[in-house]
Amino acid sequence: MLAGVGHIRVLASDDWQTATPKSSVGCLDMHGKLVMDSGSGTECGVFERMPSFPYTLSTQMGNCTFENEKAEKNTDSHYGKGDLAWSCGEHKADIYDELYTVTGFPYIFLCSGDIACYYDAKRAPTKPNDALSLWQFHWGTQQMGITPGHVQLQLMWEKIGDNPKRSQQQANDIPGPRVQITPGMQMPLRGTKSKV
Repeated sequence: MLAGVGHIRVLASDDWQTATPKSSVGCLDMHGKLVMDSGSGTECGVFERMPSFPYTLSTQMGNCTFENEKAEKNTDSHYGKGDLAWSCGEHKADIYDELYTVTGFPYIFLCSGDIACYYDAKRAPTKPNDALSLWQFHWGTQQMGITPGHVQLQLMWEKIGDNPKRSQQQANDIPGPRVQITPGMQMPLRGTKSKV
């Protein structure tokens, strides 16, 4: 269940059916950047899911969003060249900033927008001081896969605690998108095709 406080693990994956925690290439830090994880989790940001509307995520830096105009753009992407990187800071959260999961996933994979469950980064972190931008994955007829030279990723919630002073029933009552995966279902979970 996506609730409480946790780390966001980043997995190298283009298929949610085969992605596992062993696919991890790092985690998101308190600024929302993709960083290496030494295994201790000390590099990973601690994210809290807002216990009430709009149910968004935040860190000690502030609310997290793909709408920060100061964040890096994915200029390499054909369809995502105007996309802004995920970032956490001073931002008034709204429902469009929500990350959510889908019932039936083998792990708590995080999706955004219109069932977009994959993300884009220039590369995986290889050095302890790497702090890389992460964007939503967009595709279309002129770029069917990940941005050339980039890596396709998934985000996985790793709960490390509960929200302060919340009952389990309150956590269970948090609404989310009504999407459920069933055996044999063919759903790419890549989000909507770009119209550009």
